[in-house]
Amino acid sequence: MNIAEVKIVSTLIEKGEEKISISQLARELKMDYKNVYTNVKKLERENILIFERFGKAINCILNKKVHPLIFFAEYKRREKLLRNRSLKILYEKLNSLSFPFIALIFGSYAKGKPTKKSDIDLMIICEKEREKEVEATISLLPLNIHPIILTPKEFLNMAKTREFTVVSEAINKNIILIGIEDYYRLIENVEQK
Repeated sequence: MNIAEVKIVSTLIEKGEEKISISQLARELKMDYKNVYTNVKKLERENILIFERFGKAINCILNKKVHPLIFFAEYKRREKLLRNRSLKILYEKLNSLSFPFIALIFGSYAKGKPTKKSDIDLMIICEKEREKEVEATISLLPLNIHPIILTPKEFLNMAKTREFTVVSEAINKNIILIGIEDYYRLIENVEQK
């Protein structure tokens, strides 16, 4: 795993469903085309990227799967997000819960465009019997949080529909606050069915 690979994967995660060619990727990362091409080809061989031909261009698509390189890129993205004091407080409170769950930040904070009036769009994926505990923890915080709490089954059902839903928005542009590995396991189930 090299720095260029991490940057490429991070950029593709941030782009969400948006398609990007190798030359666009090189321009965005301010890297030499040949270097990007070499790394992208390596990532394709490792099945981390999927290529889609579009005329003469080759679009790169992230294969959302369980892989250490993807996890590392997600950890780096979360690290950057946690520079925001409010989100760091939210993270610390949620991280103190002692059961498995997934927490996604989506909306303006995930897009990197929050305003002073922006609320924190938070999606929690947890078992039904844990919802009250999560709600209680969130309600103690003096932050403007808009939580959406779903069970894994509800998340999967909404993710599999082709309609635009809050889940499709969250899948497209998110930053994983808690449960990076669990999130990608869940996403693999969406892709397989």
